[in-house]
Amino acid sequence: MRRSYSSIRLLLSLVFAALAIIIVSGTGLAQGPLRQYDMTLKKMFDAVQSNSYDQFVAEGDARFKENFTPKMLESLARQLGPKLQQGYSVTFLTTLNQHDYVVYAWNLVFKGAQDDFLVTLFIKAGNVSGFVTR
Repeated sequence: MRRSYSSIRLLLSLVFAALAIIIVSGTGLAQGPLRQYDMTLKKMFDAVQSNSYDQFVAEGDARFKENFTPKMLESLARQLGPKLQQGYSVTFLTTLNQHDYVVYAWNLVFKGAQDDFLVTLFIKAGNVSGFVTR
C-alpha cells in the first residue's frame, strides 16, 4: 500500500509540474506583445507630454504617420499633456481581434482626476495603425 501511495504522489507531482510549465510558458507568450505595447504606449504618452510628433508616430505604420497629423498631436498635447505630467496610471483591460488588427485597450487614470479615459492602440503587423482616447 505504501508503494502505491508513493507512486500516486509522484504521478500527481509530475502532472502538476507539467501543468505549471504549460501555464507559465503560455502566459509568457501572451505577455510578450503586451509588454511591447505597454512600452509603446508609454513612449507615446511621453511624446504627448513633450509634443514630439516624430516620437509619437515612431512606431506607427505609413498609414498612421500619414493620417495622424502634427496638428492632431498638438490638440492631444493640450488636452492630455498637463494631466499626464501630473501623474497617471494605466491598467491593461483586454485585446480585441478586429479584421486585420489586434486592438489593445487600457484604462488611463490621471492622478487627482475624477474621469478615466479608455485608450486603444490598433496594431497591424507589429506596427501602430491607430491611437484613440475616449
